[in-house]
Amino acid sequence: MSKNEFPSELFLPLLQEANVPRYIALFRALRQSIIEGKLIAGAKLPASRPLAQSLKLSRNTVKSAFELLLAEGYIETRRGSGSFVSDSVCVAGPTANVIQNRPVTKSSAKLSNLAERLNWQSHHKVPYAKYLLEPAIPALAEFPWIKWQRAVNYAGRVMKHEMESSGLGSLQLRVQIASYLQVVRGVNCHENNILVFSGSQQAIYLSLQLLLDPGESVFVEEPCYFGIDGAVNAIGANKILIDIDQQGFNLKEEKQHQANLAVVTPSRNYPLGTTLSLQRRIALLQWAKDSGSWIIEDDYDSEFRFDGPPLTSLQGLDSAQRVIYAGTFSRILHPSIRIGYLVLPDQLVQPFSCAKALMQGNVSILPQLALAQFMAAGHFSSHVRRMRKLYHGRRNLLQELVAQYLCEYLTLVPSDGGMHCVYLLGAGYSDKVICQRARALGVGIKNLSDYYSSDNKSQGIVIGFAGFNEQQQRRAIRALESIFSEY
Repeated sequence: MSKNEFPSELFLPLLQEANVPRYIALFRALRQSIIEGKLIAGAKLPASRPLAQSLKLSRNTVKSAFELLLAEGYIETRRGSGSFVSDSVCVAGPTANVIQNRPVTKSSAKLSNLAERLNWQSHHKVPYAKYLLEPAIPALAEFPWIKWQRAVNYAGRVMKHEMESSGLGSLQLRVQIASYLQVVRGVNCHENNILVFSGSQQAIYLSLQLLLDPGESVFVEEPCYFGIDGAVNAIGANKILIDIDQQGFNLKEEKQHQANLAVVTPSRNYPLGTTLSLQRRIALLQWAKDSGSWIIEDDYDSEFRFDGPPLTSLQGLDSAQRVIYAGTFSRILHPSIRIGYLVLPDQLVQPFSCAKALMQGNVSILPQLALAQFMAAGHFSSHVRRMRKLYHGRRNLLQELVAQYLCEYLTLVPSDGGMHCVYLLGAGYSDKVICQRARALGVGIKNLSDYYSSDNKSQGIVIGFAGFNEQQQRRAIRALESIFSEY
């Protein structure tokens, strides 16, 4: 194109850019043409009046676009002659054209080993409540939203008096957590031993970072919850797998003194649901005391035990202060209430709180105050009691439906509570294939083999029941029946 030709008709489609003023759209269209070399260096631009007429724009719109081009150096004005494409962009033109037309490729940016490990773990993340019978989904429709809204309103009124919480978290919330844990879980704690996080996953990950250096050994349950397994892998620790049997975490004699840390779920292993026996709890605590090692107790699902009262926590039996107790409210109340906590031994409070302040900052004060009020008013305990009764009934219903429609394919793994059931598959079935076909029908069961790190994997399925009513359970079980019958 010669310096004296100006293809104003080419700009008409480019001016249809939505959600921006017309002068911005014209500026971008002219700038792109200059960068791509369609308007060459030295080319004269039309005067604002005739260009406005040809593009059906106001003259002020064109003048505003020219002013932006001038300010950014794409055009220059010559006294008495008009506006011209600047000579300074002639070098950038061909390069920019190559960049503009280069095919999009996956980034080859070098990431750290930590980033690569975290990215590998991300495939386990599944959206909440997208599928029927998905494990770890609470009864979302049963959450007392009106009571929660009142607690949030209260928190909003008192926030002005507590603009910034302690590095440990809101004092009001920590007092409520301490009171609850002492009574219900037998935890030995004071509010000054509690550190508040945005969920227990964040709390456990920070604990692993602070207690282990890369390459140091940690005992991990086999099978194990994705979040714990992923956190251990992410920090580069040496993972020593400890089999789960009918009495829980089986710390054999020959494996003692081989690890700096053990991560356990004594109340209920996820996913098998096995409870750690008293004898093994005492043995595990003795190992930690003798070796100077630490124990992280993830108190998963302890609130929902149907066959008898909740068991005393492992931390409540610890006389040597070697146990770090982790809890969360998101699975008990609602996934959107992202509040978890650690109960720390005295000697870990200061280093943990300092590290959290540097690496994660404080948790938002509003939900902390709302949860504290929700607990102080008795709504939390009342909700847990109601859900325990509801989940008990839903578990019984699920087991009845499986016995009616799927008994020839599945064998129940006994458990005294929780929010899901585990069933072992008969010979010849692949849990991955079953679960893939189930998801295609809208059923979100999980394959048991995914929770194992070793090659010795059990074939089974994990079926959630807590968040699903009778109609939903029946529809999902009949879908599973069709999958097994056509296998």
